[in-house]
Amino acid sequence: MYKFKTEQVTEPLFLTKLVDMFLNREAKKYKKLEEYYRTKNKILERQMEPGKPNNKIAHSFCRYITNMATSYFIGKPVQYTVEDELYREAINKVYESNYIDSLNFELAKEASKKGCAYELIFIDEDSRLNEKKLGAEELIPVYSPILGEFLECAVRIWDDYDIDGTILKQSAEVITRKDIITYERPAVGALFRMVDARTHYFSDVPVIAFWNNEEQMGDYEPVIPSVDAYDKAMSDTANDSEYFTDAYLCIAGAGGGLDAVAGDDDEESDRAAYELRKNRILFLDEKGQAEWLTKNTNDTDGENYKNRLKNDIFFLSQVPALSDESFAGNLTGIAIKYKLIGLEELTIMKENRFEAALRKRDKLVTEYLNMIHTQNWNATDITHKFERNFIENDSDLIQDAAKLEGMVSRRTQLRRLPSSIVEDVDAELEQLKKEKLEDEGFLEAEV
Repeated sequence: MYKFKTEQVTEPLFLTKLVDMFLNREAKKYKKLEEYYRTKNKILERQMEPGKPNNKIAHSFCRYITNMATSYFIGKPVQYTVEDELYREAINKVYESNYIDSLNFELAKEASKKGCAYELIFIDEDSRLNEKKLGAEELIPVYSPILGEFLECAVRIWDDYDIDGTILKQSAEVITRKDIITYERPAVGALFRMVDARTHYFSDVPVIAFWNNEEQMGDYEPVIPSVDAYDKAMSDTANDSEYFTDAYLCIAGAGGGLDAVAGDDDEESDRAAYELRKNRILFLDEKGQAEWLTKNTNDTDGENYKNRLKNDIFFLSQVPALSDESFAGNLTGIAIKYKLIGLEELTIMKENRFEAALRKRDKLVTEYLNMIHTQNWNATDITHKFERNFIENDSDLIQDAAKLEGMVSRRTQLRRLPSSIVEDVDAELEQLKKEKLEDEGFLEAEV
């Protein structure tokens, strides 16, 4: 984590050192994590001696871990609840125009892969608010050196390329609480120089950091050594199988049989072995013996080793293997939830960090809405509901919600129902109010 003052970061020499340090350290780590998600594992780089089998079997454990953890956490969209109808309509319009559900999913997936993800909020030339996802390697967050660790500023970096892939220049934007200052340099390692500055009109740095956890560690980052070991074990097994597919023929006392086709030089000896393999006929004298020589392998030990590695990968990542035998059979919902306890604990950590990021997003978006609608809305009036992407028994959930009748507010009661039944709590409350007025004759029912 970088902790500096804005005045330091905007100084060209300091900025140059900061960007170079990030590219040589964090950016390389993020690249490696991205490669493992794409199943470009270390095993693919292995070299063997010429003539020996070199199977390179890479396994998609990392992709499975991230996809499973992200889908369970935010596969069902976050629900936003706002009591003020005008406020709700305005904020929903902004979020819908930015495809907020898809954006949230991609941010959570990026954070799952690399430990962090970022969102940039900006107002375009048509005065519309836009929200853009940035990868972990695209932005350098700089936090305040004082207590609180809030975002002091952020540095967005990108390269401009020629048609042949040559870097034309490298750019960096320092996004502060008031301005966006642009810097450029002709190549990596050169000194940045300021080329532009403009105001962004937000009260805070319009960058939102989505942390996967307090340590900013990806979900599969701790198990990469185990993934490498599993890849190697499977590849070595394939190599052994290929190398010993053709057993060697051990011949004792076969002078007569081979002498018939072999001479004294190496060329004729090689021809003798070739003829033996081709015709599969061997002439032996009365004392000759022939038997197949094969390698004795202990498959049990090898399989046990690979199974232990596989179990460790899922155990340490807290993401279960749903194809495992322990998930077979007619398990009850409660039994399955117990098996998902590790994933649930992982998701709670994700949710806590994601909620904090959403709070800042709501604050910045509300500032924009207050400006264009001349209102005084408060972002703290927005509540978020996270719902696990899990196969639930809707009947049980309905019964549980019904038991709360008279004990809690109607809003709280409706929020206990799954989104498949009540998608928008505020809209449902309005509909209930409308139906009550219709029943009492104060409002004409719609046909």
